[in-house]
Amino acid sequence: MKSFRILTITFAICLMSAISAMAAFDGLGQLVSSPTFAEAVALYKNGKFEPSAMILQDLAENMRGLSPEVSGIVFVMASRAAENSGNARAYESWGMATARFARAGMSWNEVRKNLDQQLEMARLGAAGPAAVGAGQSPGFAGPAVSLPPEAGRMATAWELFGLKNYIRPSTGLRREKTADQIWNNMGDAGQGPVTVIPYSEGVWGQASTNSPQPNLNISGRTNLPIVKKTAVPRNHSSAAAAATIAAANDSTNSKPELNETYRDAARLAWSYFQRNYQSSTGLYNGLDLYSVTTVWEIGSSLAALNAAYELELISGDEFKQRAGLMLQTLSSMDLYNDELPNKLYFAESARMIGEDQKPTSSGIGWVGPDVARLLLWLKKTAILHPEFKPAIENIFNRMRTERLVTNGLIYSMNVYAGKEITTVVNGFGHGSYAAESLKVWGLNAWSSSDYRKTLGYKNMLGVKVPYDKSVKSLLSSKPFVLTLMEFGKTGNEQDKLIRRIYEVQKARYNKTKTITCVSDGRLDRAPWFATSAIIAKNGKKTWQCISPYSDKPINLFWSSTAMAFGWDALYNTAYTRMLIENLSPLSEQGKGFYSGKYDTAGANKAITLETNALILEAAMYRKMSGTITPTPIKNRK
Repeated sequence: MKSFRILTITFAICLMSAISAMAAFDGLGQLVSSPTFAEAVALYKNGKFEPSAMILQDLAENMRGLSPEVSGIVFVMASRAAENSGNARAYESWGMATARFARAGMSWNEVRKNLDQQLEMARLGAAGPAAVGAGQSPGFAGPAVSLPPEAGRMATAWELFGLKNYIRPSTGLRREKTADQIWNNMGDAGQGPVTVIPYSEGVWGQASTNSPQPNLNISGRTNLPIVKKTAVPRNHSSAAAAATIAAANDSTNSKPELNETYRDAARLAWSYFQRNYQSSTGLYNGLDLYSVTTVWEIGSSLAALNAAYELELISGDEFKQRAGLMLQTLSSMDLYNDELPNKLYFAESARMIGEDQKPTSSGIGWVGPDVARLLLWLKKTAILHPEFKPAIENIFNRMRTERLVTNGLIYSMNVYAGKEITTVVNGFGHGSYAAESLKVWGLNAWSSSDYRKTLGYKNMLGVKVPYDKSVKSLLSSKPFVLTLMEFGKTGNEQDKLIRRIYEVQKARYNKTKTITCVSDGRLDRAPWFATSAIIAKNGKKTWQCISPYSDKPINLFWSSTAMAFGWDALYNTAYTRMLIENLSPLSEQGKGFYSGKYDTAGANKAITLETNALILEAAMYRKMSGTITPTPIKNRK
């Protein structure tokens, strides 16, 4: 009798645990009762993996009422289906799945074991077979275990997709077909470009193809608040936009105008921010639909928000709401060592992230130029919109900047193996840009701003090109475009040096007829982050694509869509207009602009916050005819 009681109590505890855990799978019954889900399972069973994957991904994204765990499971099924067809869409679906699980504070391994245990209990407690087929009633008759009828239907799919022991999609998938290709020709095995995989900045640690993808945190598309004053035109034509540019005056001294090309580009770029807005924090995803952001990207998003208001893409009330929420988050989010903003945050929760891209309470250090960019746009926002000045000053005052700027030098700090390692930020480029940005807060990084002590010159294609002689320095466009757009042209020595950086890119095009507009940023394929450098390796190498993930240059030299708009906003020449004509069509309606174009490998299809923010900033600069000084809200209707 005693042993019977113990057995009964043990069984009751297991049952209560199972029922409690089942609560995490809200919406499971709704899912498996859906004819659309049954169709996806039937297609998979019949070997039609690609259409099955598309249907499952659409269900995971758009079916209301699914808990993050259930939505993530459907994304895993979509990943499995795509993998079986060799389609690189599997990586995108897998990244979305891990993001949903992270949202629930779980991993795929935990969810998999949890649901598998419950399905097994359903089998043990059923009078008949646990599953008789997708969409059919499982016919439970045993009263011992009272689990929902959808358990049997899910069990069928669970076994069919082989999810009990599924770890993650295999590496090396390269084929990617459009929806039309999949539906019109399911058997086509043509090759396509590699799709972008889950978030990997490249600066924060290499994403190994042999290790599980990082857990990320994103919001479902159906929850994204899309509020705008001006709709993104559905019939936007990049070719027509390019024709408008080509018809403009070719004079390098002509006054810039915010023509329809820039207006259309700004609307499309803003759609990225509508799609990737996190209403819980006011922050934005750094990569399309992946809720991770760097401090640099938070600064860029604040620039984009100011631009959206000035370009009348949003109203004053919407600007106040979005900016106010972002500032509230910045005033309360954790700092590294209660000192400075951490390198990485979840955009949805504003929690600090470690190098494994999982939440951390201690942080992993800070990046000097990233903090500088954020502080610059906080100051600009305080000047342009004085009602936010007290909140912004509080944000600055809670930061301890003693180690950020010491003896005139800017520092970054990384944590490796529990130890802090500081590095100096100086030289021509990001160092001089960061020093100028910090100056607006009275932080005098005079040594980092003095780029002349490490300045060298290299004759290239008839241009005497300036570069920083530091061993690891790479000469590219971004810090110089930002310097002129955000601090204005003065005609001083630095302005003339920056002009040469533009001229040598034009000279390369004139010689090779290869579009040249270099930058650093994300790629849509391994190694996922790289800089197209005009000069590298202490001046010894030219026109190389350099990645922190590769020991040698990679054959993915690329040109940047954002820099095309930046150089055109600054100089408005025939070459810059040609850049926009060639690069602005690289976009997707409702998502934003692609990062750019490879010299030899087609489009760089990574869709990022940085690309779209800088295009918005270029449009704002263009509208203000060379000075970013929007009218304060209180003076605008």
